[in-house]
Amino acid sequence: MTNREVAWILESIADMLELQDDNPFRVKAYRKAAHSVYHLDEDLRDLYHRNAVNEVKGIGSTIQDQIEEMLETEGCSYYEQLSKEVPQGLLDMLVIPGLGHKTIRVISEKLGIDNLDALAAAAKAKQIRTLPGMGAKTEYNIIKGIDLLHISMQKVTLGLAVPMAEEFSKHIMQGPGVCEARPVGSIRRGRPLVGDIDILVSAENVSRVHAQVASYRKTKEITWAQKDFIQGVLDYNMKFEVIIVEPEDYYHSLVWTTGSKEYREIIFKGIDRTVFKGIKSEEDVFRQLGMQYTPPEMRENRGEIEKARNYELPELVKLSDLQGDLHVHTDWSDGAHSLEDVAAAAKKMGYSYLAVTDHSKSLHISGGLSEKRLMEQGRAIEALNEQINDFTVLKGNEVDILKDGTLDYHDEILQGLDVVVASIHSYFNLDLELQTNRIIKAIENPHVDIIGHLTGRLLNRRPPYELDIDKILEAAAEHRTVLEINAHPDRLDIDEEIARKAVQMGIKIAINSDAHDRKDLGLAKYGVLCARRAGLTRNDVINTWDINKVIQYFNS
Repeated sequence: MTNREVAWILESIADMLELQDDNPFRVKAYRKAAHSVYHLDEDLRDLYHRNAVNEVKGIGSTIQDQIEEMLETEGCSYYEQLSKEVPQGLLDMLVIPGLGHKTIRVISEKLGIDNLDALAAAAKAKQIRTLPGMGAKTEYNIIKGIDLLHISMQKVTLGLAVPMAEEFSKHIMQGPGVCEARPVGSIRRGRPLVGDIDILVSAENVSRVHAQVASYRKTKEITWAQKDFIQGVLDYNMKFEVIIVEPEDYYHSLVWTTGSKEYREIIFKGIDRTVFKGIKSEEDVFRQLGMQYTPPEMRENRGEIEKARNYELPELVKLSDLQGDLHVHTDWSDGAHSLEDVAAAAKKMGYSYLAVTDHSKSLHISGGLSEKRLMEQGRAIEALNEQINDFTVLKGNEVDILKDGTLDYHDEILQGLDVVVASIHSYFNLDLELQTNRIIKAIENPHVDIIGHLTGRLLNRRPPYELDIDKILEAAAEHRTVLEINAHPDRLDIDEEIARKAVQMGIKIAINSDAHDRKDLGLAKYGVLCARRAGLTRNDVINTWDINKVIQYFNS
């Protein structure tokens, strides 16, 4: 099992225990262990072979035994026992925004509900409002949340799909006679939600590819197989398709399997693809089509085909263009690592600057900083900058936008910061006008540099706030306020549509990781995918600039 899989089981155990109203300290212990395992820099298996699992922070003897069982057997008897006691439907309910463990427990105990269909029926029958502490708003949120789940039920975020696809491809590549194996389809195009994993394989021996796919430890089932095609299911019920071609057909097949159905049918219309046999690169395929090479993220038939035929496509921003990250958390609030550790990790990535933007005081649950602690952190950052060469840590904060649009710190506090990211973390259900005006008021504050995760969406979990995006973009353009693409694959907020519209209005974008762990700095790659889908260039993205230009922009 991977670290991620072990952490998922530990977190699931915590959820089941909490649904059973178990000892809160035991629940907390499992959550702490899950967090530690997820954020480990080292593979758990290596620790296991050194008999060092117990050295991981938060892992006691009981959880150590369970982790070692997972590593030895690929299973966990305690998890399986709890799964028999707690209906899966109750765990499914946890995905609905606003439904916590206690609320679900009350609904289950009072109404005998243990699945989403029964919950939806009870909400529509107005039975939920009869329960203590609940009302019509709870029913509305349940119905809306279940509708959202049904829309996205068969899709997962890139944060799950990309690592699985990359590992699966790597396993297939290890098979004898395999020349190439690469994720294609919606994953390669960087769509924020994907329904399956598509892998294009070039191989000299088809039967060996079939054997290699079947031997993958995460292959749960092969549902259909023929000579050049394999379909099945991986862990987490993730569907996959493996398309197998001969080496001489690889590159035109790569273009075909990457593009959306509409895109590929247009560019290959009337063309016999056998004429591309033996071509050595994707670029050569496009050249033979009489088109400019089109980056995979743009292959959606949204105007890029005509531009490619006229050789008018822009040079898109690349991950290597980023010079820094302007939204990062440390252990001063709810981050996992120290200032020093996060700065060192950013420098190792090749960045030249980093903005530390821990939470402001109102976000108590996330260890928000009082004015005093914010000043102390500022002095710690100044001291750190004196020790680091060729790297700058910027003093910043992710300041909460309060219900009325005012900010969590007074202007004289904000004035002393290098970077102010203003974000919403509460009152998600305000109506369109109130929510829009709330954000515009924050944009109008002269000390706000960036609006963080503008729409508040959490993919598969929470829909965006109700907002008048056009009004917000007009305000951002007027006040030269930067909008963030939050690169966390659960957010990717702003999305590609808003980003495209923003840059057309002259608004600059920041691709930020919102890292709460030094490893999370690497999430920037998902933000770059979003930016490329929006057609953004290097000049559209503020953190591709050097630090002096960034500071000058914020101060202008």
